[in-house]
Amino acid sequence: MAARRVLSVCIPVGNRAGVEFRRYDRRTPILTLRAAPAALVTLTLPEKVEAGHVQFARQLARLSARYAIEVERSFRGLPALPARDHAIPRGADAA
Repeated sequence: MAARRVLSVCIPVGNRAGVEFRRYDRRTPILTLRAAPAALVTLTLPEKVEAGHVQFARQLARLSARYAIEVERSFRGLPALPARDHAIPRGADAA
């Protein structure tokens, strides 16, 4: 069995961080994550959206929601929720 590769990127977050979503009438949307001055990540799609793109967007939404829950729990002094496997399912990164 081949080892799975894992990519992890650490971006310092502070008061200069932000997320921006832009919706357009005649093209695919854009999602931008900023952690100035360290990083700028912009997610764009080709004009033809396929099933893999939808799967990626839903996974991004699920993990973002889990992240928000954990941040709020930490802020309120609550313990972290039990760990779950958040690895990318096989084939999901082929979009």
